[in-house]
Amino acid sequence: MAISTAELAVRLLVYLFVLVGVPLWFVLMFRLMDYAAHDTLVEQFSGQRNGRDTGQLNAYFEQAAVDATNCRICGAANGPDYTYCHNCQERLSVGD
Repeated sequence: MAISTAELAVRLLVYLFVLVGVPLWFVLMFRLMDYAAHDTLVEQFSGQRNGRDTGQLNAYFEQAAVDATNCRICGAANGPDYTYCHNCQERLSVGD
């Protein structure tokens, strides 16, 4: 069973695509993800928020006169027994 020159050329092109094209595609995708890591969307959910929290827990702590701990990153009020901020999940320091 002999194969024609055209079929051989197609097989070689498919082989080269699989051998070279697929790894290059993954490199391109990783480069795009690296570029997207500098986007503000990633920074928005990274735990370093600029805006202050005005959520229901802040109002609850003010109304109940509970000694709340303010987060140093986002300023959200947290209960005295909280280890992590309820707003940005930053670890609350003891002296905070």
